[in-house]
Formats: sequence, C-alpha cells, structure tokens
Amino acid sequence: MSSHCRQLRLTLMTLTLLSLTLLSAPGISVATSTSVGRSVDVPIKVVLVGFDQSAVDLSYLAWSGDSRNLPSSVVNVDLISGNTTGVVYHPKYDVSFASSSFTNSLVAYLESIGREFNATNPWFGQYQYLENSDYYTSVPMPVEYVVYDANSVEEWLWNQAQEVGGYPDNGWTIILADLHDLPSISWEDVAAFKASNGEVLPKNKPHYYGISHTDTDLGYNLRFRDYMNAWGGHHRMWFVDVSAGPVFNSEWVDLPLQVVIEDNQINLRSDFGKTWLTEYLADYIWEATYNFVAPNFVYFPQYAANYEIDVFVFDDRTRAEKQEVPIENTVNKDAMLAAWQELVPYSSVTVNLKIQDVPAPLHDVIQSSYKYTDSWILGAIFGQPEQYGVVDLRPVYKYVMDDFDSLAPNVKPAHGESYGLFDREMVSGKMTIPVFAFAFSEQTYFSYTYKWFIGDTDWETGALLGIALPEAAFVSLNQWTFTRGNYVDPPQPDRGLGFTQTIIHEVGHEFGLMHPHQYGDIGDFTVSPMGYFTDDYKFGVIDKDALQRAHVDQLYMETENLLNQMPANSNAAGQVQSKLAEAESLYAQMNYSAAIQPVLAAYDLALQMEQSTASAAAQTPIIYLVTGIVVGVILGLAIAMVLKRRKKSKR
Repeated sequence: MSSHCRQLRLTLMTLTLLSLTLLSAPGISVATSTSVGRSVDVPIKVVLVGFDQSAVDLSYLAWSGDSRNLPSSVVNVDLISGNTTGVVYHPKYDVSFASSSFTNSLVAYLESIGREFNATNPWFGQYQYLENSDYYTSVPMPVEYVVYDANSVEEWLWNQAQEVGGYPDNGWTIILADLHDLPSISWEDVAAFKASNGEVLPKNKPHYYGISHTDTDLGYNLRFRDYMNAWGGHHRMWFVDVSAGPVFNSEWVDLPLQVVIEDNQINLRSDFGKTWLTEYLADYIWEATYNFVAPNFVYFPQYAANYEIDVFVFDDRTRAEKQEVPIENTVNKDAMLAAWQELVPYSSVTVNLKIQDVPAPLHDVIQSSYKYTDSWILGAIFGQPEQYGVVDLRPVYKYVMDDFDSLAPNVKPAHGESYGLFDREMVSGKMTIPVFAFAFSEQTYFSYTYKWFIGDTDWETGALLGIALPEAAFVSLNQWTFTRGNYVDPPQPDRGLGFTQTIIHEVGHEFGLMHPHQYGDIGDFTVSPMGYFTDDYKFGVIDKDALQRAHVDQLYMETENLLNQMPANSNAAGQVQSKLAEAESLYAQMNYSAAIQPVLAAYDLALQMEQSTASAAAQTPIIYLVTGIVVGVILGLAIAMVLKRRKKSKR
C-alpha cells in the first residue's frame, strides 16, 4: 500500500471516529419516564376510656389487613375517575387504655359543664298523619336531655394528652369512650318509645355533645345541633362517646352501646362478648381512619399556582320575592375567598362574583323541567311526602354546557382535559372553578333524578342543595330557604339561609375534598364545611391535611419522574434531591403547607433540566448537519490533496 493510500485511510478513520464521538455525546438522547408512587406511614394512637380491660382483646383489635378488623393500608383514590393518586397510606396503630383516674376526671369535667334541656329531638319522632290522611311523617317530640359543649370537650381532651402518654406529633389520635355513668338512655327507654309510637317518653335522660351555628348571610340559627355523640377537627383528634345518643343522622347504626348490648343480650364477660365488643370498637377506628386520617378524593387533587373561582348567581324569583330578600344579601364573596385561601395558603385565590337575572332561554329550560313532587308513594309508603318543587338538573346542566362560553365568558370548565390526571400546565398556571347558583321561587330546588325517584341529600328538606360536576358546581336555593325562620318552631322571623356555605362546600368538592361522612354518618360530627351537619365556613384540619398533603405528594412524585431522566451524578440531580429531602422532613412533621415550597422548588429544577435536555435533543439534527458538512469538507480537501500529489508524482 502506498504512503498516500495509508494517509487517506488514516484520515477517513479519524473522521469516522470524530463523527461517532459527536453523535454519542452525553445529553442528546432522552430517557423514557417511569411511573413512581409513594408509601406513607401514619401513626394513629387509639385511647379507650371507661372500658373494662378484660372485655377487650387488644391483640384481636389490632388484627389488620384486607377484610380484617383494621386496615393495614389505604390506597388513595380519586373516586370519580377511579384512578389512584399514586399514594398508599399505612396506618400504624397504638392502642391503650386510659386510667380510671383519667376517666373520672373526664366525667367530673363533663358534669361541671353539662346543661339540661327539654326540646324536640328528630330521633324521637312520632309518626303522625298530615292533613291529607294518606300522608304521614315523623314529628320530633320534646325529650329531656343533657348536653356538653363539644368544642370545650375537644380542648379539654387535647390538653390532657400527657395523662394518656401523649399524642403523636406526626399522627392522629382517636378516643373511644364509654361514659354510661353519665345520664344515659336505656334499651327499655328506646323500646317503650318506639313500641308506643312516641306516646311513652324516656325515663332516663340521654346525653349529647352540642355546637351552634348561625348562617352569616341571613342569620338563621340551625336547629338540632345539640345532638352529637362525637366531635373533633380543630386538632388531629376525634373522639366518640359510644354511650351518648341516640343521634338522628345515624338513626340505628350508632345507637348507644348500652342499648345495643341489652337489645342483643350480649354478655361482655363471655368469650363471644369479648369478641363482639372488640369488633364493635374496631369498626369505629376503621371508620375514622378512612374518613379523617387517610380520606379519598372526589376529584383529582390538582395543585395549581392560581385558583380562580367564578360564581354566577342567577335570580329566577318573582319581583316581590326579590324585594323581600335582596339577592346581594344571600352571598358573601369575602367569606368564600377567606375559606378557600386558608385551604391553599401557598397559592393565589381569586373570586369573581356575578349576580344577574336568569336569561330568558335558560328560564324557559328551567320551567320546562319543573315538577311538583307530591307523590302518594313517597308520602304513604315512605312517610316522607316531599312538598316542594324540583327542577330536573340534567336539562339545565346540558343547556349550560352547550352555551358555556356565553354564560361564562373567558372561563374554562373546572377539570377539563386533565380529568383524573396530574396537569403540569396548572402547576405554574391557573385552575378555574365555575359555580352556577340559582335562586328559585317559593320552595323549589334542583334534583338529580334516577328513573322516577327524586334525589335525597339535604336531611331537612330532602332536596339537592348542590352538586359538584366535572365542569362546574351547581347550587339551588329558594325563597323558602331565604326566609326559613318564618316556618320553624320556635320561629326565627325573617331569618334564613344563604348561598355562601353551600358554595364553599361544593367548591371544596371541586378541589377534590370528600364528605367526612363518606364511610360512616357520624363522620359529620367534625369541623368541616364538607359535611351536612355543622355547616362550617372554614375548613378544618381534616380538609387541610388531605388536600395539602395530596399537593405535596403529586409534586413529589412528578419530580421523581423527572429525576429518573437525569444523570444520577449531575449537579442538578443533587440539588433536586436536597430540596426533596427538605420537603420530606416537613411532610413527616405533617407540616404540609410548608413542604410545598421546597417540593415545588425541586419540581421546577427538575423541569428546567428536562427542558434543557429536550432543547439539546431538538438541536441534534443541527449537529448532524454541521458534522456532515465538516466531514464532507475535510474529506473533500483530503481527497483533493491526495489526487494532486498523485498527479505530481506522474509528472
């Protein structure tokens, strides 16, 4: 081989190696992201107060797992889409008995704050026929009872933590108490009352825990709020007095323990009795775990830098009704903003309120969907004649969706294309939540029918006050609601209920929050606007924990997805890991709102790295082109030089 041929071959080999080096440079290719999840331990301290230790099998109580006494894991789910959120919670139970001195102190405290009343109680209802003899209904009877202020009891229990070995700083406390030495109803009282259809009143006084609530819009004092057997929500603590009650919103399932023991003839000293009581207590712990400690979600709990709630109030009442109660008095923009801003303190929340008369075409749809619910079957068979008008929601819902841009200009549906999924655009952008609230005439509500049946949600009216649909929330109140105080006994003249609390509730669903009674009716006995009982305006620790924790979880998992695409030893990866560790530390302390900032910083760093990688990948064709040109030029010059030398040699 000639020296010129060897030189040409060496040049070609060099260019080939150079090309391969350029094309295999790090950072050009993009790895496929992999799905990650989170597994979270949650300590739960259970304190049993007033129970005979020999009557409860603690080992059996702690038996956990699928279909066992207590859940060993709770898979977090978005109930509407059916997707999991990627998080699995693992409750870690620590069960102990309170000392007799603690029980005695609690009883003494309750006796010191107890108040005796004689008032109507919906649980003690007497069935009576109405003016139409075909219809009968349950009329609450006056019963003597003792009530303890629920908030005061919650604070007393919280302040006595050291008396029961302390409460976990990074977990929950569930207190179950049997305080039947307090004034308590007996099985004989219940049997005599029911057998006589309310003619024989209880000889013993039941005891309860009570709160009070006044509607801030129109001043109505909610009735029957003295009749609870549980309470919590200002702290990560919930207590149940299983000897209290009976409670009307859980008529049979949560009867007082002493009543069901006598009714079922349970001998607590027998082996069966011990098993029975242990399972009974486990069911309350199970219920609290799912309702409060690790609740599921209605919609995917999407984090957004900005939340915009657009409230459209449509007044469909008569002129006289509008004059009696001005629509502006029925809704409080500031109260709504304060509630939602406290729920997501790390994000910007804006509320836009627009009040107007119902447009004529929409009014026509409402009128064509109206039906009076004076059903003989509902009244005569079920004993609950629904003496109010209903508007079938589905046609109205369709009309609003079809004419959405006109009714809600420049507003997007709540969940849109991100339905059930994490949406990156909302992290630095905006989530909009439209609300369509309707003020109807007389006593008219929306209803969501199933076949011919009318939907039941509100315990006092049986009507549908609101519903959170994927695109928007719908709410309905009416003149009767606005003047509710005129129709109750004792009367509350010119007082009523406004829109504010119901709108806060429905938007809470759009954020993703679930009812606290999802897995047991007495879950409503807690601080939260998401239940049907307390009508709170501010979100409790249960709501804040659930949503804020979910926001941290979602940002954390998405960051880990991005992190999996980075070189493990890069500076950016180290910075991301450092921020995640900071967030994890705050998360472990259940300081979720503070954990948002470091996890968001980690997410932003990881996203920047991904974008940088994507930018480099987008430049790959240019590198190919430049490399090709360089190779071609050098190769051309080399060949030209070889040919030139060969010509000279021939000469």
